[in-house]
Amino acid sequence: MTEQYEIFRDPYRMLILLATLVSEQKGEKALQFDNVPYFENDTFLIQNEKFVYKKIPTEITWFQFLGRDIACNKDYTREEYNQMFVDCLASLYNIR
Repeated sequence: MTEQYEIFRDPYRMLILLATLVSEQKGEKALQFDNVPYFENDTFLIQNEKFVYKKIPTEITWFQFLGRDIACNKDYTREEYNQMFVDCLASLYNIR
């Protein structure tokens, strides 16, 4: 069994922001916490019950609803989470 680490409130909020922006790009009116839309590029993958950051193999999972029983396979600092999500946001909008 893989170890799971609790994530901070700030990275959880950033994950919601990322999922919301993906929903908007897909033309959805609002993020559905029980049905996160699928999106994948070279930097990250997000889908229902899973987020994967590809540059440093990282997986954040949740149970049924985004935020419920949320855990990460690695233990990161807030700064490391911040950098990861900034990188994901930049890749979503092709900003380099």
